[in-house]
Amino acid sequence: MWSHKVFFFSFLILVLGCLLYQYNDFELWTNEDSETCPETQHYDYIVVGAGSAGCIVASRLSQETNLTVLLIEAGEEFNWLSSVPLAAPLMQGTKLDWSYSTESQKFSSWGLKDNKQIWPRGKGVGGSGMLNYLVHSFGRPNDYANWPTGWNHKDLSPYFRRFESKISLSEGIPSEDELAKVFLAAGDEVSRNSGRADESRHHFRRASSTLLKGARRSSYHTYLRPVLSSLRLLTNTLVTQLILREDGNAVEGVAVRFENGTVARIEARKEIILCAGAVNTPHILMLSGIGPAEELEEHHIVLRKNITAVGKNLFDHLNVPIYVNLEKPVSLTLRKMQSVVQVLKYIVFGTGVLASNAIIGVGRVNDSGILLFGMGSADEKMLKDLANFQTKTFRALFPSYNNTGHEGFIYLASCLKTKSRGFVGLHSDDPLDAPKIDPAYLQDPDDVACTRTAIDLALDTLESSSFRKIGASVHLPDLEQCRHAMKSYRDPEYAKCVMKVGGIAGHHPGGTCRMGISDDENAVVDEHLRLKGVEGLRIVDASVLPSQISGMPNSVIVAMADRAVDLLLGYDSIKQSDLSVNEEISDECKN
Repeated sequence: MWSHKVFFFSFLILVLGCLLYQYNDFELWTNEDSETCPETQHYDYIVVGAGSAGCIVASRLSQETNLTVLLIEAGEEFNWLSSVPLAAPLMQGTKLDWSYSTESQKFSSWGLKDNKQIWPRGKGVGGSGMLNYLVHSFGRPNDYANWPTGWNHKDLSPYFRRFESKISLSEGIPSEDELAKVFLAAGDEVSRNSGRADESRHHFRRASSTLLKGARRSSYHTYLRPVLSSLRLLTNTLVTQLILREDGNAVEGVAVRFENGTVARIEARKEIILCAGAVNTPHILMLSGIGPAEELEEHHIVLRKNITAVGKNLFDHLNVPIYVNLEKPVSLTLRKMQSVVQVLKYIVFGTGVLASNAIIGVGRVNDSGILLFGMGSADEKMLKDLANFQTKTFRALFPSYNNTGHEGFIYLASCLKTKSRGFVGLHSDDPLDAPKIDPAYLQDPDDVACTRTAIDLALDTLESSSFRKIGASVHLPDLEQCRHAMKSYRDPEYAKCVMKVGGIAGHHPGGTCRMGISDDENAVVDEHLRLKGVEGLRIVDASVLPSQISGMPNSVIVAMADRAVDLLLGYDSIKQSDLSVNEEISDECKN
């Protein structure tokens, strides 16, 4: 049996070989201008956070004539390992990750240590787009139905097309992969047998990912890196608070703390664009005296602007892992990943199973969805701690925990449009203290019912003739907390118990500074993403999402950032001449 250390060492050799072959794609950049203190204390625009949104905002602003742009990032450049799709878990828990964890959950997470979920957030240039699983999605048109004017699906569609024309999209595991074919065939069979009306029909498709020649493609690679000479980038620099005008009605600059502990004040002539993410953006606002009066008073922070919705409305997906055993060897295992053939395919051609993120397909019906992760074996030493599982829970959920050659895959079943809402708050007034995060998973009973529908959808596919032919059988975990129920996912009580014990964070947080019209008391920014009541400050990141995306939100956030710059610069809409010949939007967005 391969040990964890042997696997990591072989993986290291594999990636180094790939780097030698694909040097141009993986070229490392060192920002020579990232000294401890900037040459000037004034810039036209200051962008806080070099994540998925911040990279495109800074990139586009820097291309405008006679504008000075400063991009501030709390972390540093990601290392070469981040370019490898399957290395995403290895980034978590390092200095490139904020390594947040939630408050103890009451309605979920019962099989995790202290009932807490781990929330990895990218801390470095590229943000969470450098350690996520690269799945591309624009959700559904009705996801945007209740968004403010200018942000509906039709308004964003040109930006979706421009994004897809710039980014490299891949279907991950090659199209000849048998497991992908079986999944799609099962989806067709389930759809035929459902007898559902068009408005509630099933949708199954291959997963689409942002990959190029087996390498990660983030907004950093696509937008920021080509224009680095046109702006100023400060890395390892923490924004500790916003500096407001004396009357609190306008923002003047930011206070920063450098890696060596020194502090400085940097001012913006025009605007500050906060792109720190759904967790760090409300955290910075509250540290600056902008937020709910009661919260700030509790932590002895002087109130500058009472905006009660800051940090509220937090949402995230909760994924229930359903392990499926297979008789036929069609899945991806750790043993196969380490095979000479697969290693050579990746090093020489940038192809094979190692060139994918192992995410094969997605399916949904209404607001319930499943994702097929084609990995048959789970490394206990790494994955258990990354998800914060108790040992007994992990072993009950994943029967392959001690077998690197076990054939199988994992369905992740989730409610795509949850009703539960949590919050981001403060633990103290110290900028170095992590914020308080409570996503309130499964607090609303409707989310339980919605997740049960997703589990049923997964079971429906497994009962198809296509999956029966490859010997698919669902694994039923023997969880101590669930022994009161009949051991079957079709039993409502058992399904509910498993999701509450073993459900894991989807890592798609949003809504904590939601966008809304001027008289919306639950909104933090207006339809131009300007902070209400404070001039010179916009927010452009997942925190402004008014509601959830029925899928992975990263691509949506990048497209929204593109539109946000047009609004900032006074453009009504994207110019058709800016679009490439690729006018088609991915199938998921059409459904």
